[in-house]
Amino acid sequence: MSEEIPLLDLDDALNRALGDAAFLKMMFEEFQQMIPDLMAAMAIAIQKGDLDSLGKSAHQIKGAAANLGATAVSAAALNLERIGKSGSPQDAHAAFERLDSAQTALFHHIHQLDWSTLGEK
Repeated sequence: MSEEIPLLDLDDALNRALGDAAFLKMMFEEFQQMIPDLMAAMAIAIQKGDLDSLGKSAHQIKGAAANLGATAVSAAALNLERIGKSGSPQDAHAAFERLDSAQTALFHHIHQLDWSTLGEK
């Protein structure tokens, strides 16, 4: 039985943004703009069996997500990065679907946040 990874560690994300919710929101918006190209690159890499490119794109997503406290996206991208390094594409499609679901859920959640109340304590 696998442990459920939280979608977002908002406290950590706000800490990394030094409590500046407007800055954090801008960073999430930039992340949301960059992720479609990386997801498309990974889909092509999986289709072509290009595990090196898969791993590199997954690494980019993993790092950006981790810096934003997006734990579920970061974990899913880490799994794809490991598949890219393993040389075995066996679970790549399922791992890609998990990453896609995690990023979709993350952005849905982000758009529901009341940014005006974040960072206040």
